[in-house]
Amino acid sequence: MKKVLLSEKIDDKGIQLLKDNGFDVHVSAGTDVETMKKEIKDAYAVIMRSSQLPAEVIDAGEQLKIISRNGTGINNVDVNEATKKNILVAKVNGANAFAVAEYVMTTMLLLSRKVLTSNKLIHEKKDELAAIGSLPGFSTQFSLNGNELRGKTLAILGLGKIGQELVKLAQAFGMNVVGYDPYLKNSPVKLYEKLEDIYPVADFLSINMPLTDETKNMIAEKQLQSMKKTAFIINSARGGIINEHDLAAALNNDVIAGAAIDSFNPEPPAPDNPLFTSKNTILTSHMAGTTIEANQALGLGAAQAIIDFSNGKVPEFPVNQEILQK
Repeated sequence: MKKVLLSEKIDDKGIQLLKDNGFDVHVSAGTDVETMKKEIKDAYAVIMRSSQLPAEVIDAGEQLKIISRNGTGINNVDVNEATKKNILVAKVNGANAFAVAEYVMTTMLLLSRKVLTSNKLIHEKKDELAAIGSLPGFSTQFSLNGNELRGKTLAILGLGKIGQELVKLAQAFGMNVVGYDPYLKNSPVKLYEKLEDIYPVADFLSINMPLTDETKNMIAEKQLQSMKKTAFIINSARGGIINEHDLAAALNNDVIAGAAIDSFNPEPPAPDNPLFTSKNTILTSHMAGTTIEANQALGLGAAQAIIDFSNGKVPEFPVNQEILQK
């Protein structure tokens, strides 16, 4: 019976699918390098969530044939090492696109309408509410009347499956949507050819790109300084695309109005990460794409890739498919 190692538990439906197809499924006791080296030694396949799979762990997989990512991004997997070892890397595209787009809309509303600030203040000042007289008066006194999304410009960096789902949701709110994606041929919205031209027009900037050498630290002090003081940034993609120290400084000095950050560099973020104390910042636990529905789809997709490969079929989304030609 072929062993499938899970770096972390995936959705039960994905596990059951593997078992139904004759695989022995084992969840690793930990994601640290030494534990993973022991666990992966006799594994035919490994399913990775967001923890790291470095070269030394891949090298320890004496029977390893396929690495299946329970998601889209592959920056946590040493694909080059896998390719050298003739190990296929596969991923799941689009399964959580709606979930991530929905997260972006949620955080834009929370920031624009000052929902979290209002919630905090109404709890803190509950004993003063009667003296103030009315709740609308309370909102006015503490500047809690936010803005609508309608008529605002959303700039989307990366118009893949997530970005295009986001276009539809944002347009339903009456937003003006523009984008930047140098690899897209047919776009549903106006595309900017130069990245630097999109920052000044954005009321909201949504990052939906992978972390690559090209996008690392793509948004830093210079880019932040070019944005509107009323602008908000939402990063539901990968940590490392935004320089976190520059972003925190921009937030604390009112260069931009606020941010929602769902991924960090490194993960988990260190206790001294400056975003923990920056102004008007929503921080979440890399959960933009992990709704119950999305987790089910991701788990099933990651499991199916292994089943297909074991049956001599090419998985739907191979990453290093050149090894299949060998």
